[in-house]
Amino acid sequence: MNNKKCIFFIIGVFVLFCMGAQAETKKLRNIGQYKLVNIQKDMTTGEIFQSLLDEFSADIQNGFNLAGYSNLSVPFIDQVKQSTYTEKELAVGEKIVWMLFRSGGKVKVVHDLEWAGNNPLFVYSFTVMNGGKHYEFIMPKACGNISLQRVEMASPDVAGDLEFAEVPEQEQAAQDEYEIQDEYEVQKAKIYQEIYDLLDETDLYCSFFIMDEGVPETKIFGAERAYERVQFNNGDIVYINKGRNDGIEEGQMFQVLEVGEPIHGYGPLVHQRGRVRVLALEENASSARVEKVCGPVMIGNYLIPFEEKEGRMGKDLGYNVYPYENNGLRGEILYLRDDYSQAARGAWGLLNLGEVDGIQLGQQLVAYRKFYKGTPLFVFGNMVVINTQKTTCTVKILSSKDALLIGDLVQSRNN
Repeated sequence: MNNKKCIFFIIGVFVLFCMGAQAETKKLRNIGQYKLVNIQKDMTTGEIFQSLLDEFSADIQNGFNLAGYSNLSVPFIDQVKQSTYTEKELAVGEKIVWMLFRSGGKVKVVHDLEWAGNNPLFVYSFTVMNGGKHYEFIMPKACGNISLQRVEMASPDVAGDLEFAEVPEQEQAAQDEYEIQDEYEVQKAKIYQEIYDLLDETDLYCSFFIMDEGVPETKIFGAERAYERVQFNNGDIVYINKGRNDGIEEGQMFQVLEVGEPIHGYGPLVHQRGRVRVLALEENASSARVEKVCGPVMIGNYLIPFEEKEGRMGKDLGYNVYPYENNGLRGEILYLRDDYSQAARGAWGLLNLGEVDGIQLGQQLVAYRKFYKGTPLFVFGNMVVINTQKTTCTVKILSSKDALLIGDLVQSRNN
């Protein structure tokens, strides 16, 4: 193995969006650059995994969100923490569902791949079980490009064992329509209608929102290991600028916020980065342990009291609705995550509809475009509200047959 043992991507022409388009399998023949993680050739396996945890957990979280598998990022990181892995060879011709990589300083995802090199690729393999399915993730030994290789149903005869059972053909076809979608791929017409968590922990505690009120006074002003790092992970100790005299209590939980710039005349954009638990108190300061990181926790981040939120069970209601404007709520997309100009299933966005308009957590809305007066609307997406503020809300895209753009219109579903 050498420094070139890493998947090499040549991203050429950007794929144009069109109804019914389908992505072709991409052949990976070379290995070289576009690394997700900078792994040195002399690093041990333990050092590689520790580097993943210490420096790149936020990037892993972002990548899983982009790929549409946000609920699996924490189980995957847990596998890395426990060093629960096997070593294997990825044979020439084997398929990969998606792979994370870095380009232009940003984490990106590419779907539907096939290893087409001259020789097998040596990889670490991690298996995550979730919802009765086994997800096998792989990572080249000298590269941090984390990939989902396969998704298979757990065999009922080997509950708890890391074995695989083939998914029935009809079920696999439906699963593919719902789960394995390219970031830029148009969704197929049929929607896999299954009751599941519409709002999961990542949506509730790791997404972003627009802050209506002033910036909090409570913040992180230092940390135990500030001399050697700028980002902190689960288990690290940070220092808070408030203490016993300010009403802080031992064991109290705080949500970590990164406060950014105002968005389109509204308040500042706020990213939720995790939470911390107070361990010890002084009169005007306290120490806390970082818990449940979902982004870069840093000195200067603000803190608000943590509030438990309820998830929502349900199903994607889709976008097969009456194609005309109704008398319900109407608004538009203000912002898409990471300043993207377009997004697809699984991405988060902001709308100019809020609590004053009657918007509610868990509410589903459809996305549409209006080309000509009096003609039917082009309705092409469905989304669910995951956070509400006074004049704005955060949504997650559940399904779409075209890319959603900033400025696209949304409305509540037909009554």
